[in-house]
Parts: sequence; structure tokens; C-alpha cells
Amino acid sequence: MAKQTITIRLDEDDLTYLSSVELPGAANLSEKIRALLADARAQREGMHDAALAYDFTRRLFAGAERGIRSAELQAQMRSELVARVTAWLPDAAAIVLSAAELGSGDARGRTERLRTLERQLGERTIGLLDTLLQMSLAGFPGCYEPEALARRAQPAIRTAARHATPSSPQEEHGS
Repeated sequence: MAKQTITIRLDEDDLTYLSSVELPGAANLSEKIRALLADARAQREGMHDAALAYDFTRRLFAGAERGIRSAELQAQMRSELVARVTAWLPDAAAIVLSAAELGSGDARGRTERLRTLERQLGERTIGLLDTLLQMSLAGFPGCYEPEALARRAQPAIRTAARHATPSSPQEEHGS
């Protein structure tokens, strides 16, 4: 498709923002506007596709992750807990975003999409909980304040221990 030139009027605040915003691969105002349009398109398309939603959420969280990592490098610190949660967030957010069209279609399809959403979120969340439990039992090695985290985790560990059974739910149901 041929490119067309458009004219846009921006107030001083918007121009200042656009000039100062950092977008990968966008050095001038035209490139920044194209990058913002591409992000908006990716966000809209990502509402229907889990893979596109994941790409969008990775970009959404990239600046925050970069800022955290930079601060950690400057402080000569690293938190395994922060790294694992920030790695988990885009995936969980993408699942929710891609569920935007759950209400469309027939009742049977909607029911299956809801079940799929629950299963996907459950799997991701339980994976994170498993990671946190393992870190807790190990005393939160590689975290900024392992003692505070370990102290906070004790009630959850006691609850899990009280409800733990020797057999898994699959074994109990004969699966």
C-alpha cells in the first residue's frame, strides 16, 4: 500500500511527550507515531489471539522489567522472586486479554472458552504458587529480604501442610 502524508496538530504537552517517549526503533516523531499505531493495532488484534496478546504484554511489561533490572544492576542486587513474578505476569495478562471475546458465539462454545480460560489461568497460577512454595521452603535464596519473605510465608506453608495428603487427587479419583 502506498504511504500517504498526513498533517497532525499536537498541543505542547503531547509534543513534549511524543518527543521524550522511547520506542524501540523509533528515533523521530514520524517513526514514533508509526510505532504507537503499530502498538495500538497489536493491542486490538491481541484481544482475539493469545500469541499476539502475549507479544503485546511482553512489550507492555518490557519497560518496567528493564527499569527493575537496571536498578538491580546499579544496586548490585537481584531478586529471584521479582524475576519469576515479572516473567509470569505477561503470560497471565495475555491469557486474560485474549479472552475479550468470551461472550460471543453460541452457548456451548462460550462454555468451553470459559473452561479453557479457567484451566489456563489455573495452570499458570498454580505454577507460580509452586515456584513460590519451593522458594519459601528454601528460605527465599537470591531475594532482597529473604527473612521477611520467609516470615510472611509461614502461615501459607502451615496451611498447605495441614491440608496435604499422601496421595494426589488423580490417584484418589482413579485417573
